[in-house]
Amino acid sequence: MTTEPLARIPAGVTDEQAAALPIAGITALRSLELLGVTEGQRLVVMGATGGVGGYTVQMAWARGVHVIATVRGDVDEARRLGAEEVYDAEAVDVFDALRTSHPDGVEAVLDLVNGSGLIRRDAGILKSGGGLVSTRYAAEEGWFAERQITAFNIATLTNPLSSPRGLTKVARMLAEGTITARIHSIIQPDQIGEMLEKLRTGGLHGKVVIRF
Repeated sequence: MTTEPLARIPAGVTDEQAAALPIAGITALRSLELLGVTEGQRLVVMGATGGVGGYTVQMAWARGVHVIATVRGDVDEARRLGAEEVYDAEAVDVFDALRTSHPDGVEAVLDLVNGSGLIRRDAGILKSGGGLVSTRYAAEEGWFAERQITAFNIATLTNPLSSPRGLTKVARMLAEGTITARIHSIIQPDQIGEMLEKLRTGGLHGKVVIRF
């Protein structure tokens, strides 16, 4: 008998906030578990103002991690979430900027945006022994291992936190204020087409909740 990945919504959390939380929240939490970053270490979050990215920045900041964000235009939002350094991909080559700022490399990267070609550039900003998580299944684990980097590819279906335990943990973080709801919009069904177009063009930062 399998256990359904369900958890009770804590007091103070709305239905809309709960609906936007599960996949993004547990993906962020699992990424941090795999990377094992601790207080004072440096974590680069590529795509820091989206659903997963925003939760990761907040969770990492709460642990005392030095969070470095890459974004596309949302510099102020990344800082509001807790990023101590922010690089705008619309203004600079973020890889070059990170190598200049951290010539000895950083401990960890969560890459939410790059595919199998560009993600190899992450090796140039990671120190030996560092860790990388890709949510796009883009990291060639063997290729990175040859460069003394531990790479992980994660997906919702294989996330062990897709469970009552994982959902309860992120829901508690939301209720306690460790993380805030990453909701871009609450829309009606007739607005779905408009939001899909924004998604295709990179105009969404956070989740869209459809109210039926």
